[in-house]
Amino acid sequence: MLTKQELLEKLANKYDDWFNMAHSFKISKANAEELVQEMFVRIFDYVKDPQKIMYNETEVNTFYIYITLRNLYYANIHTSGKKNPIVFTTDEITDDNFKGLYEDSMDIIEEKKELEESLERIETIVNDWYWYDRGIFNLYYKKGMSMREIAKETKISLSSIFNTLKNAKEVIRTKTSRD
Repeated sequence: MLTKQELLEKLANKYDDWFNMAHSFKISKANAEELVQEMFVRIFDYVKDPQKIMYNETEVNTFYIYITLRNLYYANIHTSGKKNPIVFTTDEITDDNFKGLYEDSMDIIEEKKELEESLERIETIVNDWYWYDRGIFNLYYKKGMSMREIAKETKISLSSIFNTLKNAKEVIRTKTSRD
């Protein structure tokens, strides 16, 4: 299992990549360095399981690092009162900086809208089911109970619960698939 120290060493080996990412936010080199250093501190302080930000045993999840840098960048622009905020000068904050944020935000809004529509379609499908199937499905997905917990609490056989959920997934998959 990867330790925090080993993770920091892997991150340090790719410092130039992280610096280039930060510098791509159209900030000065000094502020890009500060941002990367703040990212190192954040990861060390808040990542409890270093393995979760790895693609595999040797490769760091670059997207995770990018998102961390981006979030720190925007947090530093919009927050005040932090102990040691990175101070961006007004000539560093341009429309170009926010164009990426706007585009990212629009993508997130669109993805959220699609997800909400999918969840509404699933809810409509589930509401049309027989009470038994709907109840098992809701216990499993909405309440997060395991099949064993449902069997123990409801006194329904595990195989019946398994088959019900298997059929439910297939119905949802069939009715929500897109061409």
